[in-house]
Amino acid sequence: MAVKPQSQTPTTKTAIRRQRGPLNALVANRMQQLNLPNVTAFAEYAGISESVMYDMLNGRVVNGVLIMPKWQSLTKLAQALNKPTHEILYLLDPEAYGAGTVIGVQQVPVYIAGSVGAGPEQLHESDEVVYVEKQFADGRDLVAFHVRGDSMAGGRHPIYNGDIVIVDRQVAGEINFPVVARLRNDGYVVKRLRPGGILDSTNPEYDDPHQSIIEPARVDHVTGRVVRVIGNMLS
Repeated sequence: MAVKPQSQTPTTKTAIRRQRGPLNALVANRMQQLNLPNVTAFAEYAGISESVMYDMLNGRVVNGVLIMPKWQSLTKLAQALNKPTHEILYLLDPEAYGAGTVIGVQQVPVYIAGSVGAGPEQLHESDEVVYVEKQFADGRDLVAFHVRGDSMAGGRHPIYNGDIVIVDRQVAGEINFPVVARLRNDGYVVKRLRPGGILDSTNPEYDDPHQSIIEPARVDHVTGRVVRVIGNMLS
């Protein structure tokens, strides 16, 4: 692997994660297109080892220096994403020469407001973001949440512990689709919206009587409909 000059290296895991955000968004979107359940399956599809794939998504630092992937891995990733190789290079290294002239990589940040499913006091001040395509974000009021718990880990489109859900606050909710809602005197949850304003869980093995089904009287307001789920790539 090539070594990036130390002067350009992000100094924290948070900085690296923010730098790799646009690449992670592309991978998550491609996984959805291909109906692949996790990063391991995507790595197999791309012909890249799982460890190298995680290094590209999370960043690998050795002795304070960010290690860049080999060219062969970079080209395989570009082919799997159906993107030009130079665009992937500039996503991995935004400070590389020529990065400012790349055309077609249009990603915008969505701020992560807090967590759902973790009880009270879940919102927090943070500059943590995830990235989505500009075309996807246009005309929407998007906010993201970390998911805590597996109450929605069922059905055709499961949402797992550690995932990130992106919510459109302009859409109050649609019947039989997941939403994020604020509970009265409690925290935020991600649940499926049912007729009559009932919220329920999609995981048949989730048996918490207080949270598996939530009556409308307990709901303070519905933040919005979940419009995208980004699988947990950092575990």
